[in-house]
Amino acid sequence: MAHNPQAKSKQLSSLTEWSMQHIRDVFEAPSDELSLRAIHSTFSRNLKANLNGAALDFDGLCGLVNAMRKSARNRLDVQWARADDAPDDLGNRNGVLVGEYRIRGIWRSNPGSEQLFEFERRKKVVVRIQSQSAQPELDSRLIMKLDIVASDVQVQSTTATW
Repeated sequence: MAHNPQAKSKQLSSLTEWSMQHIRDVFEAPSDELSLRAIHSTFSRNLKANLNGAALDFDGLCGLVNAMRKSARNRLDVQWARADDAPDDLGNRNGVLVGEYRIRGIWRSNPGSEQLFEFERRKKVVVRIQSQSAQPELDSRLIMKLDIVASDVQVQSTTATW
């Protein structure tokens, strides 16, 4: 009987499932240490990123996440509005994701005021995800390229809408 390596290869979770879980792990982690670990297991150290048109590298991304986490009174909360993926292969090892989510729980003052208000960061992202290993059963996916359009919106006393 011939050995078929494709028969044993497991399909990884979808790019959407992977992205949703990893982004939650980054922002909702119970500690800064766990958040940093999540960043390292989500983003390439050679990340090529843009935030509202400005270049952003891995260290800059770490700083932004840390600043958001420090502004939270409690934990941050990620709520996905949508995510669509386009895998390059049947195993979901490489591909593109387009998504939209918000991060709630950011507290800061408005210009000219010392009072703190709650904000949510609304993000639209285009992400290139690539496996870092040739072994199909190993989930070594990382975000290699990231384009973000983000804005902060003050949360009203009623439920905020998109």
